Amino acid sequence: MNLHPRVSISDLRPQLALPTCLRGAFECLWDFQDVSLDFCGPAEPVLFLQIQEEKTPPAVAEPAPPLPGGFLKQLVRDSEKETKQKEPEAKEERPPNKLSDGLLQQFLLPDQTPPLLEAEQLLHDGRASTQRPIRSPETGNGPETRQEVTPKSRQEVTPETRKEVTPKSRQEVTPKSRQEVTPESRQEVEPDVKMERSKRKQQQEEKERRKEVQQVEKGKEEVMEERQEPEGRQADASVTEVRDVWYEAGTVWFVHKEGFTLATQLKPDEGTPELPEGRVRVRLQTDGSLHDVTEDEIEKCNPAALDLSEDLSDLPSVNESAVLHTLTSRARAGMPLTHAGPNLVNLWPPMQALSKTPRSQRGESVWDPPPALEALVKRVYVSMVGSRRDHSVCVLGRSGTGKTTTSQAFTLALLRQAGATGGVSGERVQAMFTVLRSFGCVSSPHSDASSRFASVFSLDFNHTGRAAAGHLQTMMLDKWKVCQKTDGESNFLVFSQMLAGVNSAMRTELQLHQLPESNSFGIVPPTKVEEKQRASVAFAKLLAAMETLSFSAGEQKAIWHVVAGIFHLGAAGACKVGRRQFVNFDSAQAAGGVLGCDGEDLHTSVFKHHLRQLLQRATGGSRGRAAEEGEGPRLSAAQCVGGMSAGLYEELFTCIVSLINRALSCPQLTLASVMVVDAPGLRSPRHAAGGRGAAGGRGAGWAELSHNYLQERLLEQYHTHTFTHTRERYTQEKILVEVQSPEESPSDVVSALDQQPPQVRAADGDPRGLLWVLDEELGTPASSENRTLERVCQYYSNTVRQCEQPLHCEVNHLMGSDPVRYDLTGWTGLIQINLSALNALGVLQGSSIAEVKAMFTPRISLPPLCRGLGGLGGLGGLGGLEAGSQRSLQRNGTVRKTFSGGVAAARRHSQSIGVKLQADALLNLTRRARPVFLQCVSAEPDGGGGFDVAALRGQLHAAQILPALQLHRTGFPEHMAFCDFRCHFQALAPAVMRRYASMFISHDERKAVEELLEELDLDPRSIAMGTSRVRTG
Repeated sequence: MNLHPRVSISDLRPQLALPTCLRGAFECLWDFQDVSLDFCGPAEPVLFLQIQEEKTPPAVAEPAPPLPGGFLKQLVRDSEKETKQKEPEAKEERPPNKLSDGLLQQFLLPDQTPPLLEAEQLLHDGRASTQRPIRSPETGNGPETRQEVTPKSRQEVTPETRKEVTPKSRQEVTPKSRQEVTPESRQEVEPDVKMERSKRKQQQEEKERRKEVQQVEKGKEEVMEERQEPEGRQADASVTEVRDVWYEAGTVWFVHKEGFTLATQLKPDEGTPELPEGRVRVRLQTDGSLHDVTEDEIEKCNPAALDLSEDLSDLPSVNESAVLHTLTSRARAGMPLTHAGPNLVNLWPPMQALSKTPRSQRGESVWDPPPALEALVKRVYVSMVGSRRDHSVCVLGRSGTGKTTTSQAFTLALLRQAGATGGVSGERVQAMFTVLRSFGCVSSPHSDASSRFASVFSLDFNHTGRAAAGHLQTMMLDKWKVCQKTDGESNFLVFSQMLAGVNSAMRTELQLHQLPESNSFGIVPPTKVEEKQRASVAFAKLLAAMETLSFSAGEQKAIWHVVAGIFHLGAAGACKVGRRQFVNFDSAQAAGGVLGCDGEDLHTSVFKHHLRQLLQRATGGSRGRAAEEGEGPRLSAAQCVGGMSAGLYEELFTCIVSLINRALSCPQLTLASVMVVDAPGLRSPRHAAGGRGAAGGRGAGWAELSHNYLQERLLEQYHTHTFTHTRERYTQEKILVEVQSPEESPSDVVSALDQQPPQVRAADGDPRGLLWVLDEELGTPASSENRTLERVCQYYSNTVRQCEQPLHCEVNHLMGSDPVRYDLTGWTGLIQINLSALNALGVLQGSSIAEVKAMFTPRISLPPLCRGLGGLGGLGGLGGLEAGSQRSLQRNGTVRKTFSGGVAAARRHSQSIGVKLQADALLNLTRRARPVFLQCVSAEPDGGGGFDVAALRGQLHAAQILPALQLHRTGFPEHMAFCDFRCHFQALAPAVMRRYASMFISHDERKAVEELLEELDLDPRSIAMGTSRVRTG
């Protein structure tokens, strides 16, 4: 028997089409509001009639009179027939929504279902159609109050459990309490008992229903999101039941000004309005807030398992946020070094110590190399031995980013990897680093030992693959640092170490018992107890290092005599007005005695060098040189004393480099070399907190410009090797690769500094670099630094900008990511020829102390430009031109050729052009080697335990790490010649090996490689065959 839902007679009133004859008789039923019909079959409706009494109990309750049951049955049958005839055909069933139930259900809790999907399921099952109004029993005939019927409150009507619902309370009645109203069996129930029982049951079930409704509604609010509208659009208040559905599309990086944040990208479901084109919606995982951003503000995120990836090129998504997240994650985990394709990135300083990390950023102890550096060392060594070709490792980055520490760790790891024989060993190389630290580094705000010279250390390997010899070459020593005081920086470390650690006998010999109160060079002994102890320990290590490098006692004595003489010259000072003479004659006498020179001779060499010119003119000696040098502008007393001190220190540093090379040299025949290039990092007053970078402070000087220029030249070499040469090789090999070089290049800044004018009829309007303009203006009468600055800013207005303060300009270093402000005040005095500095070598060679005279007597004949450069460009110290091995002689020949041909021959006495020549010499040493670059990045803290992301972005952009990674991933970085490829891999294909086994027959190598590749069945997308080489990606 089919069951039909129970309906109220009032609901059927507008739907029943009664005959006219029966309509009058049926009107009496409309007054019975509490009448319901149960359809037990298609033609057997049963009418149940109940009349509820009013709230006020009547005096006598009488039951309703019985109605004839047959009459109602016939009436319902007739009405059903007429209704079926007038009803239209059944509507077609609505097709289901395209959105599958599983896609929407997975974003909800397991026991909850959205209202729309629930209603659709109930329609399909035939359980319910619409929500029916529920009349409140208190309002009577007043307005109806509707309540939503939840799925938990619906019950299926069955013959066993059928409940009768009254119109006023809509309570369900169990079958036991239901009584059919029929003429045969009708029982009268007492009104008081029935009303009381109904009220109790009504109250109990009403409480349960309300509790269930509240629980269901609460769960729905947790699952269903509120209606989300894009930014700038208000939600429609009239539509409350329609809610937008957004599903998670993946994890992304939301890029903003302060850094990047992990977020979840949301996409609209079917039926949800789309966002405007080019905009996406994300939900931040930090606070759960929603943001509508542009597509450029989000970047793909890599899986969390790759946060500590050792190689950035292995990341599925290579973008700025992903690279920075990987670098910072590895730095927090104590792994500051990360591979970036063929190169290496160093995030300095490391947050956690791996093993023997130095106490300071440039400490004396050695930083044990992490696994990433060990892997790079092994790769470079294997490539060098296999190809028998020179390799170079160049360290780039700002000052204070651990470049010297990283290069030293690489050198020592390479020695342990290959082994050593002959004169070179790990102890001697470590001793060399200790000596260079004392004589070539200063203390700065960002480092305890900041380098002030550039070096190229070469390890030569013999036919067995072991290191046989070492060769050190230095250039661009900031010799004027000896006589200049800079806020926040000390003098060279050797002075404080000597004053704190020298023994009593040597102190007496060097006249250091009674130290003067002031020193014009800023050389003062340490005052704090900790500083004294640290300096004494460093001096003891320096003496031990000299012993390891086989410095004799006489050589060590000569070194300390020169250092003490410079200290006494600083204590002697110079008069600022009047005659050019010393201020403290006692200190001047002490300086002459320590240097082995009479006081009058020292005074003449420092201040009366014009007498030497008069003597040369009278005797006719050195006419050519005197004519070329000229008298030049008259020097002040301070310039004369500073020039003598700078010349003495330059000669001392050059001699120390020669002694180091003597200890590391070996006459064995070597096959290949690995050169480690360490240059001073880019310096800017803004990098030093509270230093010269403050508003209204003094800008960078001449030494900073020279070292920053060298960094730009090295960065230009990196750009040329990574992008320009790679694109040219692909074009030459006829390999189609989408190579996109960066739009910006360091060549713009390099041209603004060293652009050479046309050699034939150069007009004033032709652009010239700053170094050339300085050289021209120096020889022009009545010229000044202001005229120099105006010309440079006129030629290169996009790169060099003139500031509001006089003689101040700003150069866009590192492709504009790190502009540096320079102060040109006093540059003319630094780059002009200082005759006092030229007389320094004569003072040492004419010393009355035998050890000093023997140490500085030249052993070989060197051109003037090659021995210390005579203070060229205010920077000297080109050492390492005395060596005995074959490779060392070849490198010395490269340097001599750079300083003796072309422009150097015409401008050999130009001070500013000497800076360009030294940079050319350094690059010529490594031009034919296969380079590997170590990018050092400064990890500045942001105060909250993280990193300064803005600073990291600028350094990442300057290093061009992202374009290099993308080129490495899309191209074919590894390549081999056809014959080498066949010889290496033909053992994997015996058939090809037998076919091309004969060594006396010339083979078609390209055809052999094609057969080998076909036999090996390799992926053709990972291999590209050019005209002469096989490339793999």
